[in-house]
Amino acid sequence: MTRKFLWGIIVVLLITNLTTLLIWVNVRGQVDDAENYAAKPLVENRNEPVALVGGEPIEYEEWEQELQNQYGKSVLRHMIDRQVVFKMADQYDIQIEDKLIQRELSLMETMLGVMEREQIEAERKRWLDEVRYRFYLEELLTKDIGIKSEKIKSYYKEHEDQYDFDETYQFSQILVKTQQEANKVKKELDEGASFEMLAREYSIDGFTKESGGYLGYFSKKSQYLPGIYFRTAQDLSPQSYSSPFDTDQGYVLLYVHRKLPSITFSFEEVKKQIKRELALEYVGDSFSAKPLWEEAQVDWVFGD
Repeated sequence: MTRKFLWGIIVVLLITNLTTLLIWVNVRGQVDDAENYAAKPLVENRNEPVALVGGEPIEYEEWEQELQNQYGKSVLRHMIDRQVVFKMADQYDIQIEDKLIQRELSLMETMLGVMEREQIEAERKRWLDEVRYRFYLEELLTKDIGIKSEKIKSYYKEHEDQYDFDETYQFSQILVKTQQEANKVKKELDEGASFEMLAREYSIDGFTKESGGYLGYFSKKSQYLPGIYFRTAQDLSPQSYSSPFDTDQGYVLLYVHRKLPSITFSFEEVKKQIKRELALEYVGDSFSAKPLWEEAQVDWVFGD
């Protein structure tokens, strides 16, 4: 199983946990002081029914009890885990290389579609604590597991490339048959027409036409796009388009939504992360904060 696949699983689990947490916190309308997370209550007046079915009410207390039964334990466990991990990370003065965090945020961003810059920055801010949580948890679970320096160096030599994040672009394109058509499209773009709408109207690329020409994120080392895409993109600013250029498929007008800079690591910068990854092999299948609860002296309403 590749590291990228494992990371994909972790992201799905994080999103699932976050969604559940939002459901519960919104219902309760409370603030988690430990994490400074505030939510507006869904229900202003708890004395009124939350729904009417043929005139028959569903009372707030019934709804709340059902939510407790279905989600209460898992949400509380999630909240405890986070508080335990952040508290113990502070206790042990755990420091994570900032470049590692930025690399994870960039990897997560490549899973997004087309969004405004402000939306993307909001997403990255929301992800930040989740990324820190994962790194802190890895360190806490493995801090007492020794890994020989020779093994760490050997692993780095074999997997050095997997730690670097290559310069990555988010692309859309309009593909047409002739240069005359391409010049016509370019003229309409210069006059203020929407790139997305023109892609739907003119592009002959069946894979991207209906999505407004959207291609996705591609690193400079990608083999899926010709090199001319990246050479052209280097001279473009984010949220700008190119002049037409010739390819084997036809003439392309390229739009660059985003540029994500490369992030590279020396051995010294990544050796602690390699140690954590190798040590996790001895932790077992359960990537959970539960083993830390005893040290953190957790006592909760559900008992053991």
